[in-house]
Amino acid sequence: MRIQPIQQFNKYASKNRSLIEKALTTATGVGGALIPENLEKIITDTVIRLSPELAMTLQKKISGKTHEFNRLLQRPSRGGAMGESSTTPTTNSKTARATVDLKIVKRKGKVTNFLIDTSEEYIDAAAYEMENHIQAHVLDLIYYLIWGNANANAYEYSGLEQFVTSKHVAFSAAAGGAVPTDLNFLDTMLDWSNRKGGSRHTRAFLMSPEMLSKVSSLLTNVRLNQGLQGAGLTQVEIGGGWRLNAYRDIPIIETTSLSPIESLSSTVTVATNGSTGGSFSNGTYYFYVSPITYEGEQLPSAEKTVTLSGGTSTQQIKIDLDAPHGTTDYEGNSYYNVLGYKIYYGTSSGLTNCTLLKQVSAFTYDAEGTPDGDNGVDTSIVILSATPGSDVPSHMQSDIPLSSSGGVNSESIILWDNDPIQGLGKLPFTNKPGDRFEGLVVTKPLAETDDFINFLIKSYLALTPAYEATSYWLRNIRAS
Repeated sequence: MRIQPIQQFNKYASKNRSLIEKALTTATGVGGALIPENLEKIITDTVIRLSPELAMTLQKKISGKTHEFNRLLQRPSRGGAMGESSTTPTTNSKTARATVDLKIVKRKGKVTNFLIDTSEEYIDAAAYEMENHIQAHVLDLIYYLIWGNANANAYEYSGLEQFVTSKHVAFSAAAGGAVPTDLNFLDTMLDWSNRKGGSRHTRAFLMSPEMLSKVSSLLTNVRLNQGLQGAGLTQVEIGGGWRLNAYRDIPIIETTSLSPIESLSSTVTVATNGSTGGSFSNGTYYFYVSPITYEGEQLPSAEKTVTLSGGTSTQQIKIDLDAPHGTTDYEGNSYYNVLGYKIYYGTSSGLTNCTLLKQVSAFTYDAEGTPDGDNGVDTSIVILSATPGSDVPSHMQSDIPLSSSGGVNSESIILWDNDPIQGLGKLPFTNKPGDRFEGLVVTKPLAETDDFINFLIKSYLALTPAYEATSYWLRNIRAS
């Protein structure tokens, strides 16, 4: 079940053989090589090598920036038994004609001719820089696929967290999560999906490497039939620790996008933001701010409080993040890896008393939609109301912040139904012939400027929410 999407992606290279040959040749009169030859495998295999999450989707090439689809809401009504001479009533499934807008995901890179010339005996500098950009681009795509929120950031496409509405549930309601002691929780997820009609669909579990290790250890006995010479088939029993690649024939995909590895390192302050324009009354309010990175939702900041005493019921609250969520590399240089924030709010202290109120992007944009790069600027988040807006769908409004217990962070597991019609597995995309190897990720050479070689990595795509009831999101579970 994991092989099919990979074959489906790889077939593009053979379809575009002539284009590839033209792009790679240096023959006179053909136009010269567009990209270094050793990038062919990187580009054509990028989704497979870097993103099993994306490889599981059905990529559908479309024309236009909007994909129209039938969103399944309900199957035909029950009760088909009737009399011999009866008139057969007409029933229909309930569907809605829906659309999803493709979003632009791109990044531009450059490398100096000086670097290319001085390093040619050691490394193809252009190929190296392109590969690094492709890796960062694919990490962006994975982030949007799982955590994207078009209501919080109009330039993102929404991902699985926004769509898995039927069972976005907590394994434990307590802060810090709970550790599973058997595999019944996986059965619960699968049984729910089966009852909703997902039994014959292509599905996959998404879980962190640590959670996969825990799940594997819970399968205490594995029995195999092995052919022993002279003795025929013999049953062999293996103790716990067998590394699972599937459970009940459902593949397990290891992903590093679901388990937090750090907490918010920014300085967070919460204060009043004026006595009009909001809907807060006098009192003390409690907040946690959780960043979302390539590794998914992270641990929150320390609890922050604000006490309003303006004497009105129309007050606002403002949260300031100084030098937004920063990470330090091995040389001590600071860089920013946060893509969004979750704001948790409550009227009493404690993680379990605060629920999700707001989601915001970590980026600001100019009038043309150009983001502010690494977002190395202060961020202010204005809270007008204690009622969540469209950026927090109803199935997420009872979420509490992830936290740590015994030095181990709580996390999520997803059962993802990849069916393109009755699931969440279709990824429509578009691109222009002549500047790519046809697929999700496009590499386009740009005009050389001054002493730089420029290139563009881009994708135009979005996830299609055809039917979410057969998928399951389990939150607040801990590996140990």
